[in-house]
Amino acid sequence: MLLKENKNRSSESYENSSKGEFSLIKNYLTRSFIKKYTSFDDFESFLNSRGFSAATEDEFRTIPEVELDTLVITNSKFNSWSEMVASAGDYYFVTQMKSIKFK
Repeated sequence: MLLKENKNRSSESYENSSKGEFSLIKNYLTRSFIKKYTSFDDFESFLNSRGFSAATEDEFRTIPEVELDTLVITNSKFNSWSEMVASAGDYYFVTQMKSIKFK
């Protein structure tokens, strides 16, 4: 039974790592980040450009990561979805530090 539980956790971890946590992604992919690195005004417009909707986490999880990669490659300077999200996390951190005047 323990092996089965670990296998389920492992597959759950894979899902979380492949697309990240939805709430974090929405926080990181701010309007200013999307405007700076794509030709779109916000995350929703970015996704909608390929017919995707992500009003909920369940909707977001149905989008194949390969489709997100294609969307990113086509509409930004990034080479993959995971690269874009990582950069968005860095951008978010830097802007938060600047907002509290951390040097």
